[in-house]
Amino acid sequence: MNRSELYHQLDHWIAQHFDEEVAFLQQLIQVPTDTPPGNNRPHAERTAELLAHMNLAVQSYAVPDELVQQAGMQSITNLLVSREYGAGPCYLLNAHGDVVPPGEGWSLPPYGGEIHDGAMYGRAAAVSKSDFASYTFALRALEAIAQPQRGKLQLLFSYDEEFGGELGPGWMLEHGHI
Repeated sequence: MNRSELYHQLDHWIAQHFDEEVAFLQQLIQVPTDTPPGNNRPHAERTAELLAHMNLAVQSYAVPDELVQQAGMQSITNLLVSREYGAGPCYLLNAHGDVVPPGEGWSLPPYGGEIHDGAMYGRAAAVSKSDFASYTFALRALEAIAQPQRGKLQLLFSYDEEFGGELGPGWMLEHGHI
């Protein structure tokens, strides 16, 4: 299959699964991850559950509570989906699930994930829970259509971007998980 055909088939797969991707994102938005206070373990648990329903094995890496509390947060569990296809390069896509608190002035619920006039409203609908959804469905499309034979793809979903990344990607690197 040439690149043009491949891109067309990938686009078609994404379009066929668009409603499922939207529902996935809505479910991610509905679990608050305001940082502070930074109680992000419940979101990681829900995300892992949703990924498992799509037959995507996820590894959970709970950062020790003492480190999290020293950083001014309550809980962090980093998630890693790792798919190996054979010898070749490794590509890692990272997204963060933590968000700043919503503040005042919302006309719709900040954790509703409601859709009005074709737009979704809620904390992290644009950044970065939307990346959780985009990366997950891109991986699924890639495997369904392109069926990679070499390399490795990892999805890292972390929870401390608002506080600098030291306990998300930094901690994962330091401990050899990525």
